Amino acid sequence: MILTCPECAARYVVDPKALMPAGRVVRCAKCKHSWKEGPPEVDTPVVDGTEAEGPVSPAEESPSPAKGTAQDADEDDFAVKRARRKKRPRPMPKGSNLPALQNHNHGGILWGWYGLAAFVAIIISSFLIFQSTIADVWPPSQKLYRALGMEIVHEAQNKPESDAEIPPEELFKITNTVLNKVRTGKVTTLTVEGNIENRTDKTIPLPLLRISLKGDQGKVIREWTFKSSAATISKGEIVPFATSLANPPDAATSISVTFARK
Repeated sequence: MILTCPECAARYVVDPKALMPAGRVVRCAKCKHSWKEGPPEVDTPVVDGTEAEGPVSPAEESPSPAKGTAQDADEDDFAVKRARRKKRPRPMPKGSNLPALQNHNHGGILWGWYGLAAFVAIIISSFLIFQSTIADVWPPSQKLYRALGMEIVHEAQNKPESDAEIPPEELFKITNTVLNKVRTGKVTTLTVEGNIENRTDKTIPLPLLRISLKGDQGKVIREWTFKSSAATISKGEIVPFATSLANPPDAATSISVTFARK
């Protein structure tokens, strides 16, 4: 049930059983006014705090000695506390089904997207600019370049034509060529020996050598290629070479030693 202070009109929710059977003195928790509250009627229903005007909470009982007039001294003083309204949560605006983001730093997100875009641009640019290097280091990438319709240009193709077309005769010099025929039983062996000299000022790889046997009219009858004794030759170095052929053709009247063209 609900009690109302006659002095300040403060409202309280109390259990009707606390006033049984003959009533008791109660005291307002707000203005400290005390009054005698009689017992409730038999048919007085118990009122829930949610049914009263405004949300109120049940009063806390705190029996203490009576404070008031002499005629009330034999009664128990029943102190009640004012019921405070419960704060209802404010309804969320319509359409707002997500919590608001407080103090959200949008600038940091934008800079993150800018950084990601710059990183992707650098990767794509490197993939296009250094395609020859990437294709040499990672051969499977050649399929991707071809699928994109891009022609793979190797570094060797970018060299100046003048450097790529230098004839071997300008880089090397063949000297001290010696021919020798040795007959052992029915087998005649032709041996060709000589030296290769480096004409440049750097270390370069040695090309293959070609031996050509020619007839009376300069027609090539037999020829073959072979490697010298070293793979590279340094500045000023002289590298020997030697090769042989069993049973050379009798029609061969001359021999030439040259560098094999690629």
